[in-house]
Amino acid sequence: MSLDGISAFIFDLGGTLYKPDRTLGHLARQHLIDAGIQQCEKLTDEEIEQALHDQRRGMLVDLMLERNVGPHWEPTRDDWIEYDRGMLEILCIDGNLETLAERYQDRWDEYIGQYKPKLIDGCKETLFDLKEKGYKLGIASNRFGNPSKYLENDEIIDLFEMVEYTAVPGYEKPSPYMLFKVSTAMGLNPKKCVYVGNIVKYDVVAAQNAGMTPVLLTWCDPEQAALAPEGTII
Repeated sequence: MSLDGISAFIFDLGGTLYKPDRTLGHLARQHLIDAGIQQCEKLTDEEIEQALHDQRRGMLVDLMLERNVGPHWEPTRDDWIEYDRGMLEILCIDGNLETLAERYQDRWDEYIGQYKPKLIDGCKETLFDLKEKGYKLGIASNRFGNPSKYLENDEIIDLFEMVEYTAVPGYEKPSPYMLFKVSTAMGLNPKKCVYVGNIVKYDVVAAQNAGMTPVLLTWCDPEQAALAPEGTII
């Protein structure tokens, strides 16, 4: 790739710098079973993941827009329990859904509390190399909650000029909001920035929307290469 005129690299996190965890459907299914919801043993990971996505597109998105929340908003535990209860209804689970949702949320809280993502091999060395060559670095990630603690644990937080995150509709990728915010904080025109991610519909499209050079990493999602539009560096 040509770096003529490029002054900064902005990165996604999951699947880009950090190894992806097990699929959302697989994790949720295990947490449901651990919470004593044995009916979920007969459901597939795909069925559970679809219910999670349906509930996000419905209840959670409606809640965020109704409250007109800011980009760094995070659901409270009560919000998540309401979300979980609706997901259980979609899956046609029997029983006291409020109690089951609380047990299920307990499993997620425990998992997130001890979660430690791992950097993809070679990423740390590459980041230091880019920094030594004079490029500015930033983060823009679709997620609830500040990911800086993970960067601190891996002793790379000081490499980044800015860490931006959101999972709120209108702000999250493929909106260019975060990419503009990071490039502005760096004092750079977006066209002088590269955005690096691993999912075309979020990362590449966000880069295009912001006028940045899109770079698609395919080591975690090789099938994404066939979806990349012309002009994407793979």
